[in-house]
Amino acid sequence: MYRILAIDNTLSCFKAMNDRLLEQYEVFTAVSGAIAFQYMDREQVDLILLDTAISQPDCWQMIELLGSNPRYSDIPVIVLAPKADQEAEAKSLRLGAYDFITRQVSKEVFTARIQRVLEIKGRNGTMKEQLSEKAKELERVFLTSVNAMAALIDARDPYTKGHSERVAHYSVLIAENLGWNREEVRRIYEAALLHDVGKIGVPDRILLKASELSKSEMEIMKNHTVFGADILKGIERVKDLELGARYHHERFDGKGYPEGLKGEKIPLIARIICVADSFDAMSSDRCYRLKLPFDKIRKELLAGSGTQFDPKVVSAFLKSWAELSNIEEEMQKKSERFSISDRGI
Repeated sequence: MYRILAIDNTLSCFKAMNDRLLEQYEVFTAVSGAIAFQYMDREQVDLILLDTAISQPDCWQMIELLGSNPRYSDIPVIVLAPKADQEAEAKSLRLGAYDFITRQVSKEVFTARIQRVLEIKGRNGTMKEQLSEKAKELERVFLTSVNAMAALIDARDPYTKGHSERVAHYSVLIAENLGWNREEVRRIYEAALLHDVGKIGVPDRILLKASELSKSEMEIMKNHTVFGADILKGIERVKDLELGARYHHERFDGKGYPEGLKGEKIPLIARIICVADSFDAMSSDRCYRLKLPFDKIRKELLAGSGTQFDPKVVSAFLKSWAELSNIEEEMQKKSERFSISDRGI
């Protein structure tokens, strides 16, 4: 049964309700806005009948308060007036009310107008659920595509297989330790997965070279940050997705590339990926060296804090040091602890 809340300090709304309305719906009357909000905090409300005569707040302020609060903004409001008033009706609709009814209308019209608004609300609710399910489906498709693209990037170099996924998980650990919310953590996971997408544009003779790169080859390699940003900047699905690709090789002291940004001028999302990326580089075997011992990596991170790395990011990363020592093994075993669904990302 639909629940209607009538807000009215003179009880005129209640008097306007006929027996048929009371039989069809559960009705609660509040004599003030404060009482109405207390009620809505406890109970779900499907429709609000708002009398123009209320005060502190008045009718118009009440409509604005309801519309500006996400907890109540989906509840349709019908303004109830003692008589026809075109100015009041226009103001009600302009502020967001669904309808404007005078107590001069017949009981049949009064009931029918309320029923119509509730039916619209029901259809809107169904559509909202359908859109939510569609959004989740698109989310799954997008994430699958992101993972596939990351795997394709890593597959070009056998020494960096799984690199992008590991960097994404390390970035998630840092973001969580920094207190980021669920949506922010999801964002950095996706950005970190694609931070090296620009390597698609780097020739194999440079990307796979086993010896030290020449100066000219290094300049070409550095361009992968710009290539990646250019690829990702057109994807509007994820806000700031390109930032991780463009700036993850910037240094906190301003000596990085491609733009030489310094300190907090470097986007935080890139400062996080920078630490995660560097950790994975040091903890993985590469064609030019074997992976470093964990105690050596820790010293390198601390030594680079304030120069190569943001000290706050390094500190957040080291909070999970014990967890990091086992992360590669756990990822290989497909541990659910690091699954995207388990982390709620």
